[in-house]
Amino acid sequence: MNSPSRRFVFCLMASAVTTLALAFPVIAQTVTAPSVTKIVVPLPAGGGVDVFVRKLAEVMAKKMNATVIVDNKPGASGQIAVQAVASSPADGGTLLYLHSGILMAQTITGRTDILRDFKPVGKVSSSPHVLVVHASSPYKTTADLIKAIQASPDKLNFGTGGNGSPTHLMFEQLDDKVPGGLKATNIPFKGVAEGIVTLLAGNIDFLFTLPGTVSEHIKSGKLRALATTGKVRMPQLPDIPTLAEGGVTDYQDEPWGGLLVPAATPDAQVARLWTSLKASAADPEIVETIKKLGGKLEVSAASSEFSVQIRDELARNKLLVVKLGLKAE
Repeated sequence: MNSPSRRFVFCLMASAVTTLALAFPVIAQTVTAPSVTKIVVPLPAGGGVDVFVRKLAEVMAKKMNATVIVDNKPGASGQIAVQAVASSPADGGTLLYLHSGILMAQTITGRTDILRDFKPVGKVSSSPHVLVVHASSPYKTTADLIKAIQASPDKLNFGTGGNGSPTHLMFEQLDDKVPGGLKATNIPFKGVAEGIVTLLAGNIDFLFTLPGTVSEHIKSGKLRALATTGKVRMPQLPDIPTLAEGGVTDYQDEPWGGLLVPAATPDAQVARLWTSLKASAADPEIVETIKKLGGKLEVSAASSEFSVQIRDELARNKLLVVKLGLKAE
């Protein structure tokens, strides 16, 4: 029979083993963050996405007590930025800001397998857009614009962020939803800022854009908002109807954005970045910035949730590419 002293020694040993077992996971999860983190944006500076990501970088820097910079790499349907991040060191120091338009562009070109070459960190936001025309335009409502397009096929033109971009697909969905379809000429730009300047000059007829990028022009009377693309009206534009309210049945389009890292990035680094992202999204500065831009904060509950969303959207994109006959520019 064991003596009390032996039982006491055994209990001490068992307690020590348990303590070590509990401690090791904590030690294993300790992650060293790079001194500088870079978020690569596949769009030029000045647009709504760029404004939002720069504020996100600023807040994440405070949360991580580190330097976070934004690197704009526009062009080639996002391929320049995508390849730059995919080939970066997988240490959690370089992130790609992926939005749904770039995901579609990659589907069209077939140059990159997003889920093979990257690990999703988390979705950040979604962004209903607004359909705008020049203030001197004769079109006062969505119905006016649709009637004009159908009366003169291919005569009217509209600005987009490129073939297969979210703003291009917004028109394609409009074409799909309107009985009889719509034929207008797509004028692609490198970024929304360039398209807005062109619209203000009266050189294109209409475009879809983030409300924050044109709100001042709408208030000053330089541009006219006809409708928004979301399911419900925007708090920022309460008097502007949705396209569905304007007669386009079941219309809804809300592009999203999120962060990814190179595929070989350790899961612990991904978890660290997601934690920082989650905390940053709750910051009042981020809340105010996205509100001004007309977007909505929608941070993924987990990185795995964002992976599922990307996988599902890739499947839908492939069907759209075939249906619309989209090809790389």
